[in-house]
Amino acid sequence: MRRRATLALPLLLAARGARAQDGRRLELIVPYPPGGGNDIGARALAPALERELGMPVVVLNRPGAGSQIGMAQVARARPDGLTIGYGLWPQTTTLYLDASRQAGFTRESFTPLALHVTDPGAITVRADSPLRSLADLVAASRARPDDFRMSDNGQLGHEHLASIRLQRMAGLRFNQVHFNGAGPALTALLGGQTEAAIFAVGTASGQMRQGAVRALAVLSAEESPFLPGVPTARAQGFDIIAGSTRAFVAPAGLPPDLRDRLASALQRAITSPEHEERMRALSIPITYRGADAFAAYWAEEERLLRPLIAELTREGRSQ
Repeated sequence: MRRRATLALPLLLAARGARAQDGRRLELIVPYPPGGGNDIGARALAPALERELGMPVVVLNRPGAGSQIGMAQVARARPDGLTIGYGLWPQTTTLYLDASRQAGFTRESFTPLALHVTDPGAITVRADSPLRSLADLVAASRARPDDFRMSDNGQLGHEHLASIRLQRMAGLRFNQVHFNGAGPALTALLGGQTEAAIFAVGTASGQMRQGAVRALAVLSAEESPFLPGVPTARAQGFDIIAGSTRAFVAPAGLPPDLRDRLASALQRAITSPEHEERMRALSIPITYRGADAFAAYWAEEERLLRPLIAELTREGRSQ
């Protein structure tokens, strides 16, 4: 294991713009299907990261079990600087805090590298839905307890947790439908299999521009510039703030020199003018944090979520 890490080092220390000639590549694992926010963000960054590292960057989709399969693959990978993951928080944290999931990893199974974006959530319906506000959604659900179909991108992800909070605040009980990523959840919403869904703004805004969905509320403290005219949930009487944080990790045990090199390459790629412009076009806000700041953010998130997940598990609401 150590020998392979040593062999990888000259590649990562190569001058910027150089190309690896021995067939090596960086594998960037996305634990979700194509088409969702994580997949879009990873592929948007890959060209800039490739230039910074001087080697090919290949995005590999490894979906399943609400990102558990892909994140477990990252945790098991050799810490040689040639495999990293692009995960979603709080989803990654809730996977291992819910003991029933038997995730096979914890926070200590990874080396934090960089926080890329925090994308607020948005409650959406199909464009032809009669629901035009959160009040309409609450009324529809109240009329059909346990039958109104609300979908999310994975159990105990930010969408699911936001849905639970809305149900508690309004005294509702949705028929909650879980999917393995935004792509399948969006397909179900557009196909009428579900009546509402919570997506990140980056996903919702693109679908709104195409006239496919309507956003009823944005789950941020203030209205989003990417969803003009859409009120916050707070402004409609529901103080819910939630979003999708996407970040890069490597397996635990990554040598410090490789960790620093990967973290520096990610910083340059994420903050490059080209990438910033690309993300603006995708309506995804960059909120970069370095490796140490991301590690602190993750530890604090775990501290706050641990009692909540324990409570939901006791209630049987984690499913």
